[in-house]
Amino acid sequence: MTVAPLFVFDLDNTLYPPGVPLWRIVDARIERYVQEKLGADPDTARRMRKEFLAEFGTTLRGLMHHHDVRPADYLAYVHDVPVPEIVPARPELREMLAGLPGRRVVFTNGSEEYARRVLDALGVTEMMEGVFGIEFMEYVAKPSPYPYAKLLRATGGRAEDSLFCEDSRVNLLPAGELGMFTVWVGGKGEESPASPIQGDRPWHSFRPHAVVEDVCDLPGVLHRFPPLARGAGNGGRGERRQTAPRRKTGGKE
Repeated sequence: MTVAPLFVFDLDNTLYPPGVPLWRIVDARIERYVQEKLGADPDTARRMRKEFLAEFGTTLRGLMHHHDVRPADYLAYVHDVPVPEIVPARPELREMLAGLPGRRVVFTNGSEEYARRVLDALGVTEMMEGVFGIEFMEYVAKPSPYPYAKLLRATGGRAEDSLFCEDSRVNLLPAGELGMFTVWVGGKGEESPASPIQGDRPWHSFRPHAVVEDVCDLPGVLHRFPPLARGAGNGGRGERRQTAPRRKTGGKE
């Protein structure tokens, strides 16, 4: 029995371009939450966040571990943003997703409720078979390997038949180690030093299978995704990285 390929998408700065300020607004609310909850000044809050990210992968996990913060309280605060006023519809994204020959899911460190609001604003909610947020991950966020394996179990997908699109190279590493085809969205600059959860992980030398400027450019690299590749010898983790040609649109700032 042939299993349809699984296309896995991160949410923020992946399904919409970084020119859309949504993630920056959420990030500022995270900073403010730490300040208000812990009574910290901005510099102290910023330092604590970096420590939480380095140790746990997310600010939330650090707050839960060290300060008994309730996840629901944190998520309600940081995601209390007017998403429809910030995120425009992306008909080109809907068209791209509709053309993918397989199942499509969202895999995000944000809450499921927040992710669904973003998908609604983008106009692609019904294009996704499932939304797997931080609650599904049991608050053990990317790039911890745990949620990736759990995602494959939940979807019944095989790593070798799965493709993962993500704007964070650090978050692509565990997917690549599992055998998933990795696509770095907007991969032009260096990764944030606060992203890795372990300093000794080999993310600095990790090279994704493909790089696209915008997620809507994904079809340009699908010929190298093993389940869709023509002929033999196109798959494998030792492939050279390929960059998709740029689209001539005004959608990216």
